[in-house]
Amino acid sequence: MVFFLLLSGYATQAQDIHLTQFYHNPILLNPAQAGLACNWRVGVNYRSQWGSVTSPYKTTAAYYDIPVYLNRKRSAALGLGVGIFNDVASNVISTMEVTPTFALHLGFGENYQQYKLSFGAQPAFRQRKVDVGALTWETQWDGNYIDPYRNSFETNLNTGTSTVFDMNAGLQFSGVVNEQLSFYSGLALFHVMSPVESFYNGSSNELNSRKVFHATVRYKMNENLSIIPNILYMAQSRASEFNFGGEVNYNVNNDEDGLAYFGGVYYRMKDATQFMVGGEMNRFRAAISYDVNMSGLRSASKYRGGFEFAIMYKAPCYSTPPPPPPPFFVCPRF
Repeated sequence: MVFFLLLSGYATQAQDIHLTQFYHNPILLNPAQAGLACNWRVGVNYRSQWGSVTSPYKTTAAYYDIPVYLNRKRSAALGLGVGIFNDVASNVISTMEVTPTFALHLGFGENYQQYKLSFGAQPAFRQRKVDVGALTWETQWDGNYIDPYRNSFETNLNTGTSTVFDMNAGLQFSGVVNEQLSFYSGLALFHVMSPVESFYNGSSNELNSRKVFHATVRYKMNENLSIIPNILYMAQSRASEFNFGGEVNYNVNNDEDGLAYFGGVYYRMKDATQFMVGGEMNRFRAAISYDVNMSGLRSASKYRGGFEFAIMYKAPCYSTPPPPPPPFFVCPRF
């Protein structure tokens, strides 16, 4: 119970979920990334943490997106997508969110395909539930132990369900500098409307907006080997998160549909060191990661943090027979 309260204190300041493999869930990272690939994509992340010391916190986040070309020659397209996540905190609080996502992508530079500027909007429908019966209160302490049958005197709780409508937005700039170097970087704002969200009747508690900055660079060292540094910064109310690191990708046959291996190390400031390995083949990509807890809770967790698994599929860029590919095509690789 003490551990749950400690974690609840962290959640009060940083109320949104986070993923170690944020780079493997584009819609959750930035609405402007919807439909940014050359064809449809689908993926799912599953995360479980704190299982070594309490009932685990479990998060499942899935997405699907697809581009709808307005002018293929000028690389102008709409991006359509949907995201959904379910988060269960120690079997007490659960959150379900559905996010239809819309984006506009405009190409420019050489052949209108060297760079892209993307704008995204994301309505969000979120429902939170609390199992009031699983909670205990100080008024139930009888001097020796918690008596769950004693009156809690918590008469102002609602039915245990909070449902809100929200809005998120994003902006991203991406490009291919040359045959070796590509990049993408973006800004996003979540909870634009700062909705009122509380389990107490008559509460005016607002969910503070969350600001996001992210950037990724892909540098191709040779035909097979690439290095991919990533950074992510998020701020919400008085809480912030800075995550940085990178991965090395080895493509065995220098073929996008062929076999590739990758691995990386990341560090989330004052929280965790993250190790990730994975592989891809036939346009499927799968990765597994583990967080080594470095925060003030490490004495309770014994450095054991969170496990996360991600799998995704990206459809081929063109139907048969394929037209000749453009000299540049900005398509961040997740």
